[in-house]
Amino acid sequence: MANETDAGFRGRLSLYLVVGSAGGVIALGAIVIIAAAYGGGATAAKEAAQLVLSSLLPLLGTWVGTVLAYYYSKENFEAATRGQQDLVRSVVQRLQSTNVADKMMPAASVFKIAIPAGQALKDVALQAVSDMYETPGGNGQKISRLLFVNDKGVCVAIIHRSIWLEMLNAGAKLTPPLDVTRDTLEKVLGESYPTKVSKTFEDFVTGTLAHVAQNKTVADAKSAMESIPLCQDVIVTQSGSDKEPMLGWISNVDIARLSQA
Repeated sequence: MANETDAGFRGRLSLYLVVGSAGGVIALGAIVIIAAAYGGGATAAKEAAQLVLSSLLPLLGTWVGTVLAYYYSKENFEAATRGQQDLVRSVVQRLQSTNVADKMMPAASVFKIAIPAGQALKDVALQAVSDMYETPGGNGQKISRLLFVNDKGVCVAIIHRSIWLEMLNAGAKLTPPLDVTRDTLEKVLGESYPTKVSKTFEDFVTGTLAHVAQNKTVADAKSAMESIPLCQDVIVTQSGSDKEPMLGWISNVDIARLSQA
């Protein structure tokens, strides 16, 4: 109600200013013309009228143009804002009505390394990781993310290509340097990798996974991903627990694509 009152007051104030100023200028012009006619006759009145018109018409035109521009630009801005709000609302509604199970990549199609029973992430051979990163994905390009699951099918980590390259770079500075053909992830997982969510590489690759239940929506997956700093991957499980087997995976790229208008 206060906003409507303020808007009404501004509208009346603008009207009063325009009408009052225009009236004042017109009255002043009339006085000038009358005074010229009184003192110098018809010729002086005619010259004064021409002078007044040449001076006042551009001024009045500028005022009118300014007022119209203000109100029409305001209406256009409000219309654009409403359109943007409707667009955002439409995207949100679409995400909320889209089941994550319909958009995820099924676990069977995910590029991953299965960790044998009795072993852990640290026991994975670097050569196995390197070989996977040379594997072309479904689009014909080399994969950019590699997931790791244990013998129960639980996703325990994800290594993005960029992180893999940083691991190799950190390993090259060790003494002795990292040997991809012989060493395991254990050699680099404990190396320093300070971020908002990690102190080591192991912290990062295991701590930036979000989880969501298979009966949830893409909006829920987006919310889960955004709740974890630097997270770009959502693992879909039966109830959303990180202790359950992975049923599917959806990335930030997928969510961004689905969020487009």
